[in-house]
Amino acid sequence: MNRRTGTTHSMRGLLGETLAKRGLKLGVGRARSVLMWPQVVGPELARLTRARNQHGGTLFVEARDSAQAHHLTMQRHHVLARLRIAMGDESVSELRFVVGTLPPDRAVVVQDALPPPDRERAQQLVHDVPDGLRDVAVRAAEAITRARRWREQQGYSPCPVCGEATAEQPCMACNRTLQDPAVKRAAPQLARDPRMLVSLPALLGDSGTQAARHLALELLRDQMELLALECVRSGGEVFYREYLGEQARLFVALSLERTHAPLVRSHLKLLPERVQQVLAGSVEQDA
Repeated sequence: MNRRTGTTHSMRGLLGETLAKRGLKLGVGRARSVLMWPQVVGPELARLTRARNQHGGTLFVEARDSAQAHHLTMQRHHVLARLRIAMGDESVSELRFVVGTLPPDRAVVVQDALPPPDRERAQQLVHDVPDGLRDVAVRAAEAITRARRWREQQGYSPCPVCGEATAEQPCMACNRTLQDPAVKRAAPQLARDPRMLVSLPALLGDSGTQAARHLALELLRDQMELLALECVRSGGEVFYREYLGEQARLFVALSLERTHAPLVRSHLKLLPERVQQVLAGSVEQDA
């Protein structure tokens, strides 16, 4: 008699789809490799290096100077073997050592339990996961949240596209997405019509949509700066002011990730400073 495997495979598939949908499946491996680096190399080397991020199978590690990076590169196969044993898999296939900006008195950050706000964020990531998969998904979400918190403690700033703490601005993954021709084509269309936020994820995915939104905001910001300057030069010409107000409404809608948003007092702070000054007298109070 054949063994029944349909249920097991279905559950595995469902878990994979669930984690992939939330962007967790790929992030779990990246979070684990970064978090486990101090444990694998020990406290002394952990004070001299910093696991930065993982792209594909390559884990990027910052070293204090080029001599140290070269020495570690020569020893990378031994370190990689220890990392794979600690992780229990081969999701990391290569170590790349680069010169970083580590402070001279840097200490190892010890991971502790997530504080309540971070635990709540992790829970929100998996709020629609079925009960049978919830525990696994929560652990994955907490691993990603803990890795983000660790990077913030290391002094990384949020990526302007995805919001993940990173040494690069934008992060390497988002920088590649920003170069996607489909994303570049979508950006000016999105800048004209924020309602495309509804349809773009089906075409570009969530990351592609966020990249297109970032480019659209940059386009609108440049246009508003020029229009604001023309308003000042023309002495408040009505045509320029009205057009500037329309561009500002589009900018606010995309900034808030909405298909439409009114231009009211509380939204002025989202605009560039020069644009705020020009529009301040013509913007209505919040309803």
